[in-house]
Amino acid sequence: MNVFIMKIKLFLLATLIFSVLSAYGQNTPEQNLLTQANDMGEKFIAKDYAGFLKYAHPATVKTMGGEKKMIADTAKSFREFEMEGVAFLDLKFGIPTKILNVENELQCTLPEMIEMQVKGGKLTTTTTLIAISEDNGKNWYFLDTGSNDLMTMKLLLPKLSDDLVIPPPYESIFEEDVKKE
Repeated sequence: MNVFIMKIKLFLLATLIFSVLSAYGQNTPEQNLLTQANDMGEKFIAKDYAGFLKYAHPATVKTMGGEKKMIADTAKSFREFEMEGVAFLDLKFGIPTKILNVENELQCTLPEMIEMQVKGGKLTTTTTLIAISEDNGKNWYFLDTGSNDLMTMKLLLPKLSDDLVIPPPYESIFEEDVKKE
């Protein structure tokens, strides 16, 4: 076989393999969502308020008086929790609901489990987060629904889809410390 043709075939094969690997290696919106949710959780546990709040939806930041005020308020809340004997131990996320495309915005919800040490034991609460991406799933913002329903959340974010699922609040689970005898 001609050396020139062989080089062309090898080049085309290498290009094909690189293209397939590049396409396969790209993160999907769902992968980005979970990666960023986990990063947000790690920053929350580490008390990296600025890092944690980079995932806050801009509407929330505006409502809270801007980024600096929101960081200061978050730090103050953490100090108050600590003074009450509350320590945040872990933050995990469940499986997101189907991602909806609404007016060039991706939206879904996902459960968030927060484990904390409190006086007398461990408390695990589960809440629902709304996840929103304005850039087709590359970057995500998160907003805790608290005990609010969809209609209440739409007051802050009017573009939320009517098909977004926000389940009713979950019961917290308390595990009493084991008393040593």
